[in-house]
This record gives sequence, C-alpha cells and structure tokens, in this order.
Amino acid sequence: MTAINYEDLSTQLADLLVVDVRTREEVTTQGQLPGSHVLPAQELEEALGLEGEVFKAKYGFPKPDPEDPKLVITCRSGRRVGLAQEMLQAKGFTKHKLYLGSFLDWTEKGGPVTKPGQPYVPPE
Repeated sequence: MTAINYEDLSTQLADLLVVDVRTREEVTTQGQLPGSHVLPAQELEEALGLEGEVFKAKYGFPKPDPEDPKLVITCRSGRRVGLAQEMLQAKGFTKHKLYLGSFLDWTEKGGPVTKPGQPYVPPE
C-alpha cells in the first residue's frame, strides 16, 4: 500500500485517476475533488469484474488497470479507503495509491471542490 498526501495529490491532480468511493448522494451534497470519479465502495468489487466497455458505460470513465500507478482512491475520512484497498488487492491491484486523509483532509487544507459534472477551472 502506498499513501499519497495532500501536497502531492494537489500538485499531481491533473495527471492522476482519482476514484472517490463515497456514495453518489455524498458526492452530490458535499462535492468532490476536481476531476475525480465516483465509484461507491459497495459497488467496487462487482464493478472491477465488469468488462472494460461495460464499466465505462456504467461509470463514465475507463476501467482502472491493476498496474496503473496513477490510480488514487479517496473517500470522506479514510475508512472506506481501507475497505477499497482490500477489494483492490483481491483483484490484483498493486500500484495504486490511497489518500488516507480523503475528502475531510482535502477540504480542511483548502483544496478546491467541484460538484458532479462541473468542470474544474484552476485559479489564475
């Protein structure tokens, strides 16, 4: 398991595949890290078993590759990141990173937040 901190995540955000494992309702009401994708923890195991095209049609982003070092998992407080880690390992994922501070840490440190479907426009 490799952890990623706020500073590294915030400077590399545009180059990473950030997957938020909170519920869709949480993301809709609280917002999300810019450019992140929602894949609720309760759907993760089944989703990872889907064919790539089916996965993309259902979740709106390409199915993560088990060897992709750009995959980062986040949630609200870090608890579900641990649950996701177990599922990912069982499916052969080895290179991903975990944002243990997750959404609470992100917002506490002033990280930008967007609503689902809203593009992130970096400040000038």
